[in-house]
This record gives sequence, C-alpha cells and structure tokens, in this order.
Amino acid sequence: MLEEKILKGTPFSYLLNESEFYGHKFYVNEAVLIPRPETEHLVDMIVQTRKHHQKLLDVGTGSGVLLLSLLKSRVADSGTGSDISPMALEVAAINRARLRLKEKSQLVHSDRFARIDGKFDLIVSNPPYIKKLFHQNLVQLTVDTYEPHLALYLPDDEYASWFEEFFKGVRDHLSAGGEFWMEGHEKELLGQAESLKILGFRDVRVIKDFSGLDRFLFALSPV
Repeated sequence: MLEEKILKGTPFSYLLNESEFYGHKFYVNEAVLIPRPETEHLVDMIVQTRKHHQKLLDVGTGSGVLLLSLLKSRVADSGTGSDISPMALEVAAINRARLRLKEKSQLVHSDRFARIDGKFDLIVSNPPYIKKLFHQNLVQLTVDTYEPHLALYLPDDEYASWFEEFFKGVRDHLSAGGEFWMEGHEKELLGQAESLKILGFRDVRVIKDFSGLDRFLFALSPV
C-alpha cells in the first residue's frame, strides 16, 4: 500500500503525516495543505517585527502552522484559529496539543468571520487564493491532485466578491492600530491592495517573496 502511494506520487509529507515548519514538526494529512516556504517567510517577517500583541486571529488556519508558530514565538498572548473545514480543525487540534498551546488558543469552525466575535490586534491568513480556471495552469500537478481544493481554489466568478467580504471582515475585527498580514497570489495582490485602501486601511504594502514575486499583503487598521 505504501509502495503504491509512493509510485503514484503521493507527497512524502502525507506519507509520513509530518512536515517541519519554523523549527517544529507538524502533523499533516490530506485534509490540510503541506506548509510552504512562503508561509514560513510570512511567519518570520511577523516575528522579526518584534511587536507583541494580545490577541491573534488566523483565518483559514488549516494545520495551524501560522497560528501555532506565532504563539510559540510569543508574538501574541493568545490566539484563535478558524477554518471552514472540520477535518482541518482536527489536524490543528493535534498540532496544538503537540506544541502544548491548548491553554493559549481556541479553534473555531467558521467560514471566514461568520462565527468570530470580538477584535484582534493581529489578523493573519493564508486563504484559498487560486482562481480555479484562470490560475490553474500555474499549479503543480501533485498539488492539484493531492492537496485539498477547498484550501487552494476559489471559483473565478466569486473571487473578487469573496475577498471583498473577507477584507470587510478583517476591517471589522481589527483593533485600532491592529495589523493584517496575508499570503496571496502574485497576479492579484496589487488589485487587492487597492481594495484595502478603498476600505480605509493604512500603510498598505505588497511584499515580495524570496523568488521576487508579489506574495504578501500588509496593512494597518483604519483609523
């Protein structure tokens, strides 16, 4: 069975049910994305700001790598991870227990902000940011075959409205002076930065990854 999976090209992280991320070993299965170096870069940028926050929210937490790595790095006192997938939250719960962060974090079954209450000093997200049709030719075959489409893709005709609603949720749940960090698609981030400005966000920036591609959004809450 294992040999058959190897021959079919199943990613080793899924075969081993483990992936290393920001100095810690995380449990993973096919319900969650395999953590990427870009996401690790996002964590490191936030850690390197050396700012401390009281409350952290990770929207679309998946395996919990963003939420738990930031808490482990003492970026925030407490954190919440939300996800639309109950199976992904089961994985995040395993990792939360592994890293002994149960007392500092909670996991919520929610589509974006539907079941999120209160405000947060730091909101982070690695949302599904690939257009199902327009961007799919840029996706590696193994990723498309084995990783969860719910965490990867959005319908092309719903893409703009999905992010508009998402950004409004970020605005409504950020504390005054709060920070928003997001990983996104290199072909969409400049337009999304303009959307954030229209919504009143301040100091909006598009940040490149190590390969020189636009990869991250940063913004401060509206005044």
